[in-house]
Amino acid sequence: MKLAERLMVGAFGLALASVATTVKAETLKIYWNAGHAYPAYADVIKQFEKDHPGWNVEWGRFQWPDLRTKLVADLSVGNAPDLVAEPGGWVPEFALQGKITPLNDYIAKDGKAMGYPDDWQDFSVARNTIDGKYYGIQLHLTCATLVYNTDLLKAAGIEKPPSNWQEFRDAAIAVTKTGRFGFAPNQVAAYFTPWIYQNDGKFYDRASNKVAFDSPQSAEALQFVADLIHKDKAATAPVAGADYEGPQKLFTAGRAAMILTGPWDVGPIKTGNPNLHWDVAPSLTEKRQATMSGGVSLFIPKDAKHPAEAWDLLKRFVALDTELAASIPNGMTMPRKSWAADPKVKADPVLGKFSQCLPYAVDYSADISLTGKNASVQDLFTAAVQDILYNNKPAQAVLSDYAAKANAELQKK
Repeated sequence: MKLAERLMVGAFGLALASVATTVKAETLKIYWNAGHAYPAYADVIKQFEKDHPGWNVEWGRFQWPDLRTKLVADLSVGNAPDLVAEPGGWVPEFALQGKITPLNDYIAKDGKAMGYPDDWQDFSVARNTIDGKYYGIQLHLTCATLVYNTDLLKAAGIEKPPSNWQEFRDAAIAVTKTGRFGFAPNQVAAYFTPWIYQNDGKFYDRASNKVAFDSPQSAEALQFVADLIHKDKAATAPVAGADYEGPQKLFTAGRAAMILTGPWDVGPIKTGNPNLHWDVAPSLTEKRQATMSGGVSLFIPKDAKHPAEAWDLLKRFVALDTELAASIPNGMTMPRKSWAADPKVKADPVLGKFSQCLPYAVDYSADISLTGKNASVQDLFTAAVQDILYNNKPAQAVLSDYAAKANAELQKK
């Protein structure tokens, strides 16, 4: 090769090297719940970055209230993340505001291969669909039920978990002693909706477009819990704040005999106190058996900078092998039918018991989310619950006051 040719080749090689070193790394920004930062999801992110050289996933992890605050602020200034995990109710709310990308085109292309929607529980598809458009994909599908310390109940002479309110109250009082409580309620208002539905009440009436959390049934339900705290001294007063893990921590430490929770707390209980003897019971039955449904969905904001890559990452998070890898160690229940049918899931005593409460679980926010006023109404309900539980005010009077404010919000255009 002549000198001139060698110089030309060398210069071309240097140019390529220069281009290679100046390629701008792309960042895919996702917002996630801190309690769901499972190793299986970290592995998915690592593989995504490996398959997309030059890309970095910014995995923001927050408690739900903090995540919502950041998300709303970022959406308002055009700084949308690429992928968001939400705790239920946000998908219809933000979709109605035009802030979410419909996924129909992606699902038309990839749905059959990923099993969507046929392999997902019908309920989990419906809650993320508006007018035939898919706005989210369910990641977790859960319900909350009674989790109890078997040793503490047996020591109090109680051989089986309570099945109704009177049995629950009796057990809570019997177990309570200095430094230990029968029940540790959660400060998050959603955890009080099972009591409302067990008493044959409801949160919202779609026909009248009015809230129903001020009904006599609802007031009686919240008064029952408030009396456990202030009258019977058999339950802890919830601590205001964003940390929904408070009751789990008390339970794990043996300072609370019963909590109302879901599979999201299984992992922390197991790792926090491996020697704790505990079990999962069916939800209580008063006028009816009921509990709240829950679960996390994933959505892509309309202003996401990298929607195609976000969809690629979303598919990886909801893949069956990822569901199994995330659920078995952490006790999280999932929305795929094939997941529920998996032998490892069926053989798991904790997952199996949690899955049995799904048939009578209620998505209390499903209808009100379609009004576009879910957030403001939820804030008012939360304020009412706090006023009742923290300040020991009469439930009926407080709920009536806040329901009037909520109904005024619902009537606004």
